[in-house]
Amino acid sequence: MSARVVLATLFSAVLLSSCSSPSNVRPGQCHPCTVSAGVGPLLKEAQQMIVAKDYKAALAKLDEAEAVKSNPDDTTVINQMRQFITVKSSQPSQP
Repeated sequence: MSARVVLATLFSAVLLSSCSSPSNVRPGQCHPCTVSAGVGPLLKEAQQMIVAKDYKAALAKLDEAEAVKSNPDDTTVINQMRQFITVKSSQPSQP
């Protein structure tokens, strides 16, 4: 399996499993994030830029998403993507 597929799968799993929980979700259970309609397409574009390792463009796209966010899950996912970029951009490149 290619590194991109593994990275995209892992990244998606992290985003979907760690958003703020509604009151009816017990500890240890997951609930999927629900990002707003204005933020979703921007995050998808940012994710594609991250896979292409264009971190500067991805951060710019996250800034756009930040400007139109409208719910707590928007904020959570934007912050997680920023953290992911910080970690990936600080790692030495691998062949």
